[in-house]
Order: sequence, then C-alpha cells, then structure tokens
Amino acid sequence: MPEIQILIQSSVPETVIARVSATDAELMNWAKRQTRFPERDITVLSNHRKLEHRAVDEAMQAFPDQEPTASIVHDEHGKPRLVSSEKCISISHHTQNNSCWVMICLGDHPVGCDIERPRAQLTAIAGRFLSNQEQKNFNTTPILCCAWGIKESMFKTIGHDVDFRKDLRIDVFQFPKEEIAAAGNPVQMAMEVTGTVKGKKSRWQIWKVNPLNEENDGAPALYAVAGPLEELEPQAQ
Repeated sequence: MPEIQILIQSSVPETVIARVSATDAELMNWAKRQTRFPERDITVLSNHRKLEHRAVDEAMQAFPDQEPTASIVHDEHGKPRLVSSEKCISISHHTQNNSCWVMICLGDHPVGCDIERPRAQLTAIAGRFLSNQEQKNFNTTPILCCAWGIKESMFKTIGHDVDFRKDLRIDVFQFPKEEIAAAGNPVQMAMEVTGTVKGKKSRWQIWKVNPLNEENDGAPALYAVAGPLEELEPQAQ
C-alpha cells in the first residue's frame, strides 16, 4: 500500500499539503484504473510523473464536499481545472526518490500555490524573476526560495503574458524567529507576505514544512506558498 501523510490542512486559503510514497508496481496498478484524470493516459508516463498524479489523487481526498471525487482536466497551457465544481484549483509538486510532496489550493477565486526546497541555482537566476530592488531585499537561499514560490503562485492566478520583474511585486519580509518543531509536527513556520499582482494588492501564506520521513532525514525543509488570501483588489492610488 502507498504511504500517505497529510502534513498541512488549512482553510484560509483552502489548502492541503501531503507526502505520498508508492512503489512502481503500485503506481502502475493505480494508473490503469484511475479516474481522477479522465483526459490523460497515466500508464505511459514515467514513474516520476505517475507518482505526481497519484499524489494529487490522494491529496484531493482530504478536501470536503464534492472535491474528493472531482475529476481534473487541463487546458492547452497545462492549467488544471476541476470538473463539476465551481472551485478554482492550483497544484504544485516536489518529488525526490520515491516520495512526492504535493500541494493543492482551492478557492472561490483564482488561486496559486508552489512548494519548493531551497536550491543554490535560484541565486544565479534571481535577476530573471526579481526586480533590482527585490534582489537587494531577498538575498539568502531560503528567502529566494520563498520569493520564487510567491511569484510562481502569483503567476498561476493570472495566467500567461506576465513579466515577473515588473508585473509581480513582493513587499519586504523577514522570517520570524523560529522555534524548533516538536517531534512529529510538520509545520516549522507560518507567516503572511504582501505584494501586488499587476498593481492589485495581495496577501500570501508561507509555510516551512518538515519533510517528516526517514528517507529525507536531515534534508532541508520545504517552503510552501498559497494565495491570494482574498480576491485581488485594486491598489490604492
């Protein structure tokens, strides 16, 4: 049987973060009978991609109402949409070895989410997604990871044709003084960050998530972003 851990459930925004592990045989058996993705033949995908889809299927079952059984389709840009539900949806994954950390955000308005581990490459590409001032504000690997996650989540709320440096802005933020997470507690930090999306004010939730499995013992925590916390409003002039 696959191993499933629900790490975070939040109502504002409506979010589930889970870790799912499964063997190759379990993934193939599921792929042959799954109904979550009616427009995709999951059996022909790599095991990495099978695991991502299986993780979404498992995490969706943690939502209430109609969403646990709602099918998911994708548009020509790969943006997910729920069938038979008015909810907007955003999905993100981080996969390592045979584990996938999946994040799903639902909302009555367009939402975006992202889950990442800090990586040194973000320093090299910071100029592609941060303005000059933001590069000065966000200059450590964990902060850059969160900044990338926020802008990726912002982008997901409005689609394509977006200049990450000009259209998406993040206000200055710092991590709060952290406390060591209690044993078995996946959340090491939770905070809000503000910014603007094409001039519209927005608030975003950030979690620092403990991996919570022996395979990744000692690995850096993941940073997860979801939002906006309310429908985007015009920026005051």
